[in-house]
Amino acid sequence: MSILTLPSLPQHDSLELKEQRKFQLSIARTKYNYMTSYLEGVPLSADVPKGEEFSLKYTAGVLLVVLKLTENFKTNVLQLLEKELIGDVDTDVFKEIQESYTRLETEMSVFHPEQDNKNLKSFMHSLSKLPVAIEGAVNIPKDLIKMVKGIEEVMQQVKVDGPTALLKSALYELLNKSGKRDHLEATAIEDYRDLYQSFETPPLTVSIKNKPWMASDKEPYQQDWFFGYLQTAGFNTTNLIAVRDDNSPTKSSISLTSLVEKMPLTDSILQSVIGDSSINLQTAVAEKRLYVCDYTMLIGKKSNVLHGKQRYVTAPIAVFYWSNTSAEGYPETDGFMRPIALQLDQKHDTINTPIFTPNDCSDVNDINGLKWQVAKQIVNICSAIQHENVAHLGACHLIMDSIIIAAHRELSKQHPLLTLLIPHFRFTLNINNDALHSLIIPGGVTACNVGLTPESSFDMIAEARKAWHWDAQSPAQLFKDRGVDENSLPAFEFRDDTLLLWKAIKNFVGEYLTVYYKNDDSSVANDTELQAFISALVSPKYANFKGLDGLTATGNSEQPYKIDSFDYLVELVSHIIYLAGPQHAAVNYAQYPLMSFAPSVTGCLYQKPPGKDTEMNTADDLLAWCPPLDIALYTLSFEYLLSGVQYDVFGKYNEDPRIAYFKDINVAEAVADFQCELASIEIEICKRNKTRAMPYTFQLPSMIPNSTSI
Repeated sequence: MSILTLPSLPQHDSLELKEQRKFQLSIARTKYNYMTSYLEGVPLSADVPKGEEFSLKYTAGVLLVVLKLTENFKTNVLQLLEKELIGDVDTDVFKEIQESYTRLETEMSVFHPEQDNKNLKSFMHSLSKLPVAIEGAVNIPKDLIKMVKGIEEVMQQVKVDGPTALLKSALYELLNKSGKRDHLEATAIEDYRDLYQSFETPPLTVSIKNKPWMASDKEPYQQDWFFGYLQTAGFNTTNLIAVRDDNSPTKSSISLTSLVEKMPLTDSILQSVIGDSSINLQTAVAEKRLYVCDYTMLIGKKSNVLHGKQRYVTAPIAVFYWSNTSAEGYPETDGFMRPIALQLDQKHDTINTPIFTPNDCSDVNDINGLKWQVAKQIVNICSAIQHENVAHLGACHLIMDSIIIAAHRELSKQHPLLTLLIPHFRFTLNINNDALHSLIIPGGVTACNVGLTPESSFDMIAEARKAWHWDAQSPAQLFKDRGVDENSLPAFEFRDDTLLLWKAIKNFVGEYLTVYYKNDDSSVANDTELQAFISALVSPKYANFKGLDGLTATGNSEQPYKIDSFDYLVELVSHIIYLAGPQHAAVNYAQYPLMSFAPSVTGCLYQKPPGKDTEMNTADDLLAWCPPLDIALYTLSFEYLLSGVQYDVFGKYNEDPRIAYFKDINVAEAVADFQCELASIEIEICKRNKTRAMPYTFQLPSMIPNSTSI
């Protein structure tokens, strides 16, 4: 048995063991390296080091999701074709395609590649008959023919390159850039519902259970309670901030004066919407009831052209009022977030960028409420753009990327901290590498789904990283700085659930690290590998993180900061685990449930925002702002894949519970305590969901993986 079996701190090792650790790290530094040329100001892993690749089990799990996704994609494409081909082509071709796909799906097994390959070839052979069958059908739009031909290429790429191949240029090309596209324009909302026909479970957006208090004349997702609820329990809960008095702002809130300067909200608008003349803007602010989502990060960003169609982007402002009195169409709870007013750009103009309200009290020619519906959808779209570029990719995937490289370069395999973090690093470098080479490249997923130019997306990511400060991003501090902590906003589903997890993580990390550092500051200060890790995190040459305010300045230019506090080490390590698990889960697993139904939210805007002079007469007019059906299908496929894969379960470190991941028996009690606390949190969240307007499931421990692995 190796003498390096159990984790240890370097200062406790013999000279021989220290030399072994030093040699192992020298090898690791040849494998784990940064690159800074891809995204300016965002250090990334140069490649996928050996040992960081997807496992066989992971690939098998992804393949199951890909098969379901491909079945749905195929069904929709063939349905479009059948509509065009009726009377032109022998329908036995379609029957053969379906039968061959069924064999592929039911017999697929990662352990029988020869059978899989045989079935795949059979499926491809049946598909190959379709283009031949439709050669004589001169009226078939070219893009539909190309979509069918492209399925074979996509399936082959998936087998070779993994899951993101489905979302690379091949699938993009299925959507075609030329030809007649009228058949891909939706004519009714139902056209978007039909895109989910092969999925067992439709997205939450269109399957919300009706409750007695809900409005009867609108779908739940169209109602104002839902729009308000998205801000605290939706796919992106990172943007809501408090409106504060000029004399008592929080760090990340907005002052009432600043808000009104660019959005001339008035007392009369607030009073008309909430139906209470005793409340004005000043009292609403004083009582901590006024909140806003201000999309300043989209100022100056440019939209792209896709399939010859110009798309649009704007920087809206959405104002909400926290109400604790009952109101028609709102949840019968202790309080709810009520949308008050929306302005679809940063600069007010009474004609072009007016203030929209749910009752048209701002007089913008919206008596039927259709402009209000579009305005809410546009805010959702901008939230989705910020979500994909910043809250999800930038603040989770790419932050973890830098941490993982630093850890492997500076912490030897023998270090207890690396032992703890390895499960929280699993597959992140591989999925990030795939994303960089297939998602955010020109012509890739982001360019199709998110209606910004690649340059604007890159700028958003870089700007957000520059403003990202470590301590300010820890959950408790972040909510406080935004003015949405428990002392300000009584209920915030994401906050309330995630703080349970944050507390559990800190308890666990504290117990675990105590085994090795004995809760002793000097043990932390004397850990040379830990100090090197900290240096890599803050060095401009490496991870370049700012805002680790718990570090101590050394006056040494070669190592300007050190960590000499056990409590701060617990905070720092807890933050890493939180980022990898709960924070990423909150933004990732809400994508298919809440972001995939285009009439509610998508990543691109297909019409300029409405103004006072815009005419809207029927509900069908809402479709003008929605994407074509192929783009909607492409988007929901992307969301389904990313929301459908979960490799492991948070806090469970081994597949077989009878075999411990941690070999040091001294940490067994800490792990058991952590798992028990997570089980209690699961029960508590389930109880909370019984009284919520809509269940919030994205922080259930059982629904969170250990790492940012998809």
